[in-house]
Amino acid sequence: MDEVPTPVRVQVSTDEQTLTVEWADDNTSVFPLDALRRACPCAECQGKEVDAIAPPRARDAQPDRRWTNLDVEPAGSIGIRITWDDGHNAGIFRWDRLHRLQPPGREE
Repeated sequence: MDEVPTPVRVQVSTDEQTLTVEWADDNTSVFPLDALRRACPCAECQGKEVDAIAPPRARDAQPDRRWTNLDVEPAGSIGIRITWDDGHNAGIFRWDRLHRLQPPGREE
């Protein structure tokens, strides 16, 4: 398995409906919030079946739901826990999984 670069910055934009991870290798992953919510890795959500998330494009359809009140906190050194405004916060998004969901150079 390839070594996952260290995340250096995580930013949520409710205006753009994205979560952005800037990695130490100078790559950036931009996740649409609705796709990330569907990829929640907890046992209840079964989001582990999601194996890739494309970055958002201007022509993408608007999400079914707009996320407006999110809390992102560290989950130790392994990743982040997101508390969504639907109250859900059971999944830990591991850095290695986030990197696999949108590897550098992936164009869709």
